[in-house]
Amino acid sequence: MNKNYEISQINEFTHSLKIYGDGDGDTVNPMYKTIKKMVKSVQYDYETVSIFFSAEEVKPLKEYILNSSKKSLSYNICIKMIDELTKQMVHLNKLGYGFYGIDISDIMVIDDTFIFCSCKNVMPIIENELKFYAPINKPYFSNPEILKLTTLPGTVNYKCAYYSLGTLVVFCFLKEYLLVVNEIKSSEEIENIIGHLNNTKIYWFIKRCLEEKIDKRVLLLI
Repeated sequence: MNKNYEISQINEFTHSLKIYGDGDGDTVNPMYKTIKKMVKSVQYDYETVSIFFSAEEVKPLKEYILNSSKKSLSYNICIKMIDELTKQMVHLNKLGYGFYGIDISDIMVIDDTFIFCSCKNVMPIIENELKFYAPINKPYFSNPEILKLTTLPGTVNYKCAYYSLGTLVVFCFLKEYLLVVNEIKSSEEIENIIGHLNNTKIYWFIKRCLEEKIDKRVLLLI
């Protein structure tokens, strides 16, 4: 069992998902609401505070990638992942919550639909900011703002997670990691990694996510 959520198979096609909170506000119900937007036939169970859904196959993202022929996502599958995770992240923001980073274990693939299924790295948004009063475990797919958060209390704009999503895409598609010993690679190094994707949807999506100025970051796939 993942300590942040539990997925159980009830019968051949029925599964349950129970998400555990992290103490930073009621992040569980908003996450369930975003999943309901992404996955068909979701039913909420008030007694167990979990959801039930129908699916033929449920896999962690890491396993899904390792089972692919090139141990990475194809272009079209990556576009699909970007679209679905973006929609869920935007919906979560509208509900007043935001990620401060992403771990690959946060993501499941349910019948080829990519979803966030953990609220481990989720906090309430207060006046466009995430407010930190206690130390956090920095996510694997982090961002410059979280890496620079060294004093408490501290605040970070909720768009910090857009950078994290960009680094996740680079990892899943190109098998490259943009962090080196808790430092973000330089813009020149990043361009050397993604430059050959120029004039593709994925390239420009990544570039918009990795803007150095946080107020210029957008989740836009066109």
